[in-house]
Amino acid sequence: MTTTSRQVGAIYAILVALLVAAVSGCSVLGTKPAPESEQSSGIVSDELGPNMRAYRQENLKPAGILVWFHGMDSDGTEFDHDPRQRHFAEPLMRNGWVIVSANAGGNSFGNDAALREYRALIGAARTRYGTTRLQFASESMGTVAALRLMAEPAYRNVNGLIGISPLTGIPPTLRGVDFIEAAWGGTVPDRADPLTFYPQRFAGKRFRFYYSTTDTVVPSGAGARAFAIRFGKVADVELVECRGDHADPTCYQGDDALAFVGGASR
Repeated sequence: MTTTSRQVGAIYAILVALLVAAVSGCSVLGTKPAPESEQSSGIVSDELGPNMRAYRQENLKPAGILVWFHGMDSDGTEFDHDPRQRHFAEPLMRNGWVIVSANAGGNSFGNDAALREYRALIGAARTRYGTTRLQFASESMGTVAALRLMAEPAYRNVNGLIGISPLTGIPPTLRGVDFIEAAWGGTVPDRADPLTFYPQRFAGKRFRFYYSTTDTVVPSGAGARAFAIRFGKVADVELVECRGDHADPTCYQGDDALAFVGGASR
């Protein structure tokens, strides 16, 4: 198969971003390291099982469960130390939302093992907090896992996904990247790419994607706008433009996210 200059450019951009991150100490398709700090007043965390946890406002009746799908080089504990995720999550927690997260194999790119862990997380959270109201939120790479799970019949009641700097698919141009191949055991199958799904699998769903036009990590053909083009006729896909590069702090809009989940069906 002949590789076009555009394909080479897409792969090169990701590899350059990885190199820059390694040099600068920042994560790619995920979160940036930040100094350790304590949770804000009234925010507590619960262990839900091995490598699974919840963050919530104490003494509030759960209004719903928001499942967090973390990005690359993260493990779902970002709310302990990164001000961006905390800025995003606190308005939700102050209004009764329980944020749950899992390690999910680290840099999984939505592989099957990660989805099994997220299913276990959801089951444990529902048992612990006694609510069936469920919404998803994802960061970068985690959006692939969120979309794959959202398309499953068992999660048809999940009608809302918030995506921050979302990677919405793994097209052929990305499947040869070594760290994506490694996540999938050497071969990335078609089912790894939500952009190949039949549109009706997302019919009636609601999406709110915070993205930047100057994102140098997520290729345009696998980002927020590509998803809107593919599924916008059957789903409600809202695009909110933020500033800066990938996972810029302006993309973590907690108050806006609260308004989004507040408008979802109960």
